Amino acid sequence: MSLFSIKQTHLIKQKNNENDKSVYLSKNILGGVLISTTLLAFSPSSSAEGAKERQTIAATTKVFEIKLGANRLIYRPNSAGAEISVTNPQDYPILIQGKVYNEDKKTAAPFIVTPPLSRLEAKQQSRLRIIRTGGSIDNDKETLQWFCVGGIPPKGTDVWAQDKNGKSLAPSSIRLQVEVSAHLCIKMMTRPSDVKGSPMDGADALQWHQQGHQLSVTNPSPFYINLSSVYVGGKAVQNIEYVAPRASRTFHLPEGAGGQVSWKIITDEGGESHLFQAPLR
Repeated sequence: MSLFSIKQTHLIKQKNNENDKSVYLSKNILGGVLISTTLLAFSPSSSAEGAKERQTIAATTKVFEIKLGANRLIYRPNSAGAEISVTNPQDYPILIQGKVYNEDKKTAAPFIVTPPLSRLEAKQQSRLRIIRTGGSIDNDKETLQWFCVGGIPPKGTDVWAQDKNGKSLAPSSIRLQVEVSAHLCIKMMTRPSDVKGSPMDGADALQWHQQGHQLSVTNPSPFYINLSSVYVGGKAVQNIEYVAPRASRTFHLPEGAGGQVSWKIITDEGGESHLFQAPLR
């Protein structure tokens, strides 16, 4: 399954007869979309000495989660499109919306997602289809896009979140103004039919060089190589990322590391490959 992690803090002002109260909502989101809320209310209390007391109010923890059926997609231009499942594990309905972005994660890519916006019932699964609508394609190498799904929990006033009798299906925690719209993104590689072989072939062809305190890797293949782990002389290389087709990338070389380079990549199925090894040049 795909995971998503963010942390947000919001400040909400409330009034009472005597003073203002500041209520902080801290939402920790992990593993799909996981929301944990804590309310801290600070109010001065009257006493003979004029001392102030601080009170802490803990709210009930609630969970909002969406799950995708894969952690990456392979889009083949000559096919009828790519499909992926989306699951709503909550006991209330949510809205889901899919979009495709270019490698920069900002500009829209020439794809449509159907249905563009839909209600996903409680404990149910649906499928989204991604279809290319135009644009040029590099026939001799892969291109990278990002497929993103937005999940929107209901508010008590949302008409779409009502059952057939007009009763709201929104949970009480959402009615407390804890309103979250989250986006979960996975890689989508567009792989033309002229690109032969597999990313495993590309992983085996990686070339590793030392440049001062930097580790340089060159990818001569037409595939995006998504590294999952890299070791130099048994020392782990940190902050590794993917290497684009026919491109190079540099990482910080651990101090004192040298000799053999060992690495694994993430496969098309989202798993981890076998170990590859090559000398550091």
